[in-house]
Amino acid sequence: MKKFKYIALFATFIFVGNSLFAQADEDLFGDDGIEEVNEVSAKSDLSKGSLFENGSVKIGGSLGASISTTTTLFDKENGKNIGENIKDTKLSPSLSSFLSVDARPTQTLRMYTKFGIAYPFEVKAITTPGGTSVKDWFTLKEMFTDFSFADRVFFRFGLHTVTWGTGYFFSPVSDVINTSSIDPENPTEQVNGALNLRTQITFPDSRNCVWLYVIPSTDFAAGTVDSYARSTGLAGKYEFVLGGWELGVGGFWKYQNAPKAMVTASGSVKKVSLFGEVVYQYGALSEWQKNTNWNGKTSILQATAGLSYYWKDPQINLMGQYYFDGNKKDFAHELGTYGHNITLNVSFGKLGNAKNLTATVFAMANFGKHSIDDALSRTDLSAEETMALNAAKLSNNAKINHVTASAMLNYSPFDNFSISAGPNVSWEDYNKVPVTSLKLTVKLGGGKF
Repeated sequence: MKKFKYIALFATFIFVGNSLFAQADEDLFGDDGIEEVNEVSAKSDLSKGSLFENGSVKIGGSLGASISTTTTLFDKENGKNIGENIKDTKLSPSLSSFLSVDARPTQTLRMYTKFGIAYPFEVKAITTPGGTSVKDWFTLKEMFTDFSFADRVFFRFGLHTVTWGTGYFFSPVSDVINTSSIDPENPTEQVNGALNLRTQITFPDSRNCVWLYVIPSTDFAAGTVDSYARSTGLAGKYEFVLGGWELGVGGFWKYQNAPKAMVTASGSVKKVSLFGEVVYQYGALSEWQKNTNWNGKTSILQATAGLSYYWKDPQINLMGQYYFDGNKKDFAHELGTYGHNITLNVSFGKLGNAKNLTATVFAMANFGKHSIDDALSRTDLSAEETMALNAAKLSNNAKINHVTASAMLNYSPFDNFSISAGPNVSWEDYNKVPVTSLKLTVKLGGGKF
């Protein structure tokens, strides 16, 4: 039911997890829209990631193949010894590929499609109304076309990821339009975008620009043109440079939905890169779905700030981010990121003089989010909401960790093969003993092409 769309968001968070994020084709002030280039010196170099020659078509992508295991070493709650835990360890194979077709028949027209194929180690059958059974192995990630007017106004229409925000592990600004959020444990994987019409207006002799978005409803059974228009969202953002900092201000509006205002910033102090985002939202999604009256809604604030620093000689990269999520009304936030979140990642490009040894240390902590039992204690739940929470509580994937930390050692004895292993510690409850496990991943070939 439309009234309970946010229950689906919660179910996605509990059963599937947030989709993982990679920067899409455009970054702040670095859009990959249409550019007219008269000379192409490396038209056959597919590593460049874009082509500018008339009539050019690039087909590329990536393929990943791996086998992973997670063995519980100590869990006071399950009552099993280490031998039993090792016996219960399961292999998790993965074989997937993303393919992209980037066609530029003219200097001012681009057509792009990106889709994924995954080998169905776990077959999930989906039955359509017509009775046809299909396997859940195909994913359409992006499909859009770029065109322009007068070399000042650039359009993009279709399904594509929007990278409004500056955050690395969390980006509430990008979440305004995208249909999934960054997974902090896999921040380089691309999130899911939305069908929209984007317009970029540039200003001569300036890095400033305006972004306008029309996000139409994908429910074409909504009825009349009027009802369809009411289901369409509008968003805009103005980006400008001030004192060496890249700043952005914008907003989102949709009829009888939570309006939002946002601010982004990115820059540097000496060699430290800094970034931040702020989103103000009037009313939670659940509040607007229950009551479209403008009175009595909750003011919600989301804010994040982070930094990155790279030591070139020892090849150490540090990324850290703080995120405050003030939304405790919607389950996806209440059970996910509500409260204070801190994430830290340190990667070592080499260990000593060994070129085939690298390491990564990751830690993520939350202070404030609620448990499923806390959510069930709310007095404003409907029967459907209570049913969804109870179903999630019975699920094997219903654990909500407050702290996750890992240290992985990566060894590559030869090209296109690597082994990663290391401990993982997670706290579901600060008052309980943490669960300690051992992660092992073997990557078999794969890469970009």
